[in-house]
Amino acid sequence: MPKAKRAFVLGLDAMVPNMAEKFLREGILPNIGKLVERGCLSRVRSVIPAQTPSNWHTIATGATPGTHGVTLWGSHSPGEPVWEGHREEAFNAGLCRAEYIWEATARAGRRSVVMNYAGYPPTTDAAVFIEWLFRPAQSYFDLAAPTVYHNCSELDTTDPITLSEANGWSNQPPSKQPPLETELPVATVTQGAGPTYHALVLAKGKSYDTVVIAPRKDATTAVATLSVGQWTDWVRAAFQVDGKEEVEGAFRFKLLEVSPDGGRMRLYRSDAFPADGRFCSDRTLGSKLVAELGPYVHSGMSVGLHCRGQLDFATADEVMQDEAKWWSGAAQLAMDAQDASLLVLHWHILDAMGHTFVPKVDPTGTDYEQNSAEENWEVVRSYYRAADRFVGAFLERFDDGESVFVLVSDHGMPANSKAVSLVNAFMDRGWIALTADRHDVDWAASKVCVAQNHLWVNLKGRDEGGIVPQTEYDRLRSDVIRVMRDLKDPETGEHVFSFVLSRDDAPMVGLWGDYIGDVVFCYAGGYRWSGPEVLRMGETRVVFPCGGGNHGPMIPTYETDVASVFGTLVLAGPGVSKGAQLPKAEQAKVCTTDVAPTVTHLLGLPTPAQCEGRVLQEFLDDVHTDRPQRRIVPTARTVVSRPTTRPRPITLQGDVTDEQ
Repeated sequence: MPKAKRAFVLGLDAMVPNMAEKFLREGILPNIGKLVERGCLSRVRSVIPAQTPSNWHTIATGATPGTHGVTLWGSHSPGEPVWEGHREEAFNAGLCRAEYIWEATARAGRRSVVMNYAGYPPTTDAAVFIEWLFRPAQSYFDLAAPTVYHNCSELDTTDPITLSEANGWSNQPPSKQPPLETELPVATVTQGAGPTYHALVLAKGKSYDTVVIAPRKDATTAVATLSVGQWTDWVRAAFQVDGKEEVEGAFRFKLLEVSPDGGRMRLYRSDAFPADGRFCSDRTLGSKLVAELGPYVHSGMSVGLHCRGQLDFATADEVMQDEAKWWSGAAQLAMDAQDASLLVLHWHILDAMGHTFVPKVDPTGTDYEQNSAEENWEVVRSYYRAADRFVGAFLERFDDGESVFVLVSDHGMPANSKAVSLVNAFMDRGWIALTADRHDVDWAASKVCVAQNHLWVNLKGRDEGGIVPQTEYDRLRSDVIRVMRDLKDPETGEHVFSFVLSRDDAPMVGLWGDYIGDVVFCYAGGYRWSGPEVLRMGETRVVFPCGGGNHGPMIPTYETDVASVFGTLVLAGPGVSKGAQLPKAEQAKVCTTDVAPTVTHLLGLPTPAQCEGRVLQEFLDDVHTDRPQRRIVPTARTVVSRPTTRPRPITLQGDVTDEQ
C-alpha cells in the first residue's frame, strides 16, 4: 500500500495511559480522541531506567540503553571513574552510540525537523534543530528564567521585592496615593548581566491599581502601564552573556496582583530568549521564525512556577497557549522550508506537572489527601486539556489525510510511598566512604558507586582510580546482590527491589553491553532511590516515607488504579488500522524501542542502523496479523510402563524429555 507522505512524532513526556483513558472517557481530550478513533491507543513499556534521557534516545533510535549507551541520566563509559555519569550532557548526541531516526531519514535523501529534543548538536545537515532538550523544563538557549517579583511572605522565589516611597522619577503620572517603587532586575541563567527595570506603583483611582514599568526612572521611557491581569507587549533589551557577547533578548511582564493599600504586589516575567534566531540550527530560518511568529515561547519553567505555588494556573496556561501556537507555526514554516518528511519533538509539561500533582490524586502515595483529591484532579485535567490543545494545534496545520501522527510518552508517573537509601545500607559495611564532614559520599574512596538503577564496583585496573582488587570483585558483587535482595520495608515486610541482577544476568531485562553497571536493579512499585542527600537531611533509616511522584527507579510495568510507569502511545494515519486495540495484558509487549521502526516502516524509510525494536504490526493495515484458528486434535499415546529389576527411587520431576 502507499506509504505516508510525512510523519509527526509528538513526544508528550509522562503522559500516563490510565489517566489518558479516563480523560478520553470524560470527553475532555477531543483532539487526541480524534486520533484514537482513527487509529490505536496502547500502553508503551519504557526501557530501564524509565527515565527521560534513556527513553527519548531509545524512541529516536529504536536501540536499548545498553546499545545506545545512555543508561543513566547520562552515561558511564568504560574506563572512566565510576562516579562519572556526564549528567549535564544526558541529551547530547555525543553520548548516544546509535543512529537517530533523522539520520536514517537523511540516508534515504529526505529531511527532518527536530524540536526541543535530544541528539544535539545536530549530526546531519538534513535535519534542522529548533531548540535543544537541555534540562527537561528549561530551554537550552534562554537568557533569563521566568520569575514572579513579589513582596508576599508566603511565597518563596528568587526575586523578592520591597516597595518603598517613589523617589527621583521624572515625568511621573498623577496618583491619588503616594507613588511606590521597586527595582526589577532581570538575572541571567549563566554568567553575564541582564537589564534592570523600575516599577512605579500608582493609584489612578482611590486605591493602588496601576504599575508603570520603565528602564529608567522616567515615565516617558515606560515599556508598559499595567492594570491587574494585563500583559506587556514583547520587551526587547540587551543582555551580556558568555563574557563580552551582547545579545538582544525578548520577554514579557504580566501584573498579577496589587493590593489596594500597596502592601502586596506580584508581577510575572516570562523567560527571556534571544531575538536573533540562534535557537535554530539554521540561523536564517530562526530569524524568519521570530519575524513571522514573534519571539520564541517555552512554557516549561513557567509551569514549574505554578507547580511550586508561585504562579497561578491561568497565567501558566496562557503561556502554554502561546507555546502551542508558536511551536506549531514554527513546525509548519520549518517543514515547508526544508520540504521535510519527518517532525520529531518533545513537550515536557505533563512530567513537570506530574511530579507534583499526580501523587496528590493517587491513593497509593504518601502525598494523597482525600479531602483535596478532587481539587487536584482538576489541576491534572487542566494540564491534560493543555496537552490536547497542543496536539490540536498540530492537527489543524498538518492533518491532511496523508500524514502519520504518533503521540508517545517516554514513561508515566506513579506516586512515591517510600525512599530507599543504599548509602545508609552500605556505609556500615565499609562499601561506601564518607567525606570528613560526613555530609557527602567520597566516591573515590568507596568500593562501590550507586547511580540510579546501576551499581559499579570501583575496580582496580578497569576504572580510573579503582581501589578494589580483581581478586575481591566476585565476592564483593555477590555480597552486594545478597544484601540488596534481602532489603525489606520494615513496616510492610515487602522487598523494596523487584529484581537485583549481576551484569551477566541483566540481558534477561534488556540490559547488556559495556555501559551498564556491575549490578542492575529496579525498585518495587512505590519505592524510589535516594543518594548522599540523606546525610545532609539527617536521615539514618534505610527505608523511609517520602512524597512526590517518580518513574525512573521503579519496574517499568508497575501500575496502580490511577497512575502508571507505562507510557502512552497513539498511532493514526495512512497504514494504521482503525480501531486496532490490544488487550491490556498484551500492551506490555509494546516498547519505546518500537516507535522508530514503526515510523520508518510507515514512511518507507530504512530503520536506524542499531535499531533493536520491531514494527508494531498488530496496529498496521499492510501486515498480516490474524491469528491462525486451531483446535486440539488428540495425539497422546498410552505408553505402558514396564517394571525394572529394582524399584526406582522417587525423584524430582525433570524436563519433559527426562520424564519416564
